[in-house]
This record gives sequence, C-alpha cells and structure tokens, in this order.
Amino acid sequence: MEQKQDNRYNNLSSYADQVHEKTKKRIKYSGIALILLPVVLGLIRWMTHSDKIFFLVIWIFCMFAISAYLVSVEYYDHAIRRIAGGIDEDATEDASETAEEDAAEAVVEDASETAAEDAAETVAEVAEEGGDE
Repeated sequence: MEQKQDNRYNNLSSYADQVHEKTKKRIKYSGIALILLPVVLGLIRWMTHSDKIFFLVIWIFCMFAISAYLVSVEYYDHAIRRIAGGIDEDATEDASETAEEDAAEAVVEDASETAAEDAAETVAEVAEEGGDE
C-alpha cells in the first residue's frame, strides 16, 4: 500500500517537473512572439501599404491573447506544482505574513533609530543656540 503511494507521488512529482520544464519553454516562446509580432505586423503593413488602425487593432488583440495564454500557462503550472509539492496555501500565507511582519518590524526599528538620532541632533542644536545667546 505504502509503495503504491510512493509510486503515485513519484509519478506526480515527475509529471510536475515535466510540466514546469514545458512551462519555461512556453514562456520563452511567448516572449519571442511578443517581440516579433510588432516587427512582422509592421513589415506586412509596410509591404502592403494598408491602414495603420487595422494593424494596430490586430497587434493589440494579439498582445491580449498572448498575455491570456501566459496567465493560463502559469496558473496551470502553479496548480500542478502545488498539488505535487503539497504546498499548503495556509502555510504560504503564514510565511508571507511572517515576512511582512519582519519587514514591518525592521522599518519601525529603523524609524525609531532615525527619530532618536534626529531628536539628539535637535537637542544639540537647541543647546548650541541657547549657549550662543
């Protein structure tokens, strides 16, 4: 029984790794498409002397389509990795909350130190001004 579970986990884990590698390639090719698309559309427009608005609309539509594709690919990859890795959303939220709390504490400590230094400088300036009179 336990061996079957290990087998299933290993299969799922290898599948998740394969999907992740494919996702990297898909993102790479989508980035290339995002770069080449305006160039290709510009060349076609230049060669055919067509209306600018028509090609602008096509370009915008293609940009939205590629962006939607990238979002869906990343969502699918994240879902597979979460299932395969056993990532618990609550644990992830707790970790991010802890990181946010640590960052907030660091900012407060830094602000406190800065405020103390500013107060000390102000007291020193007032003392100097009081001594000058």
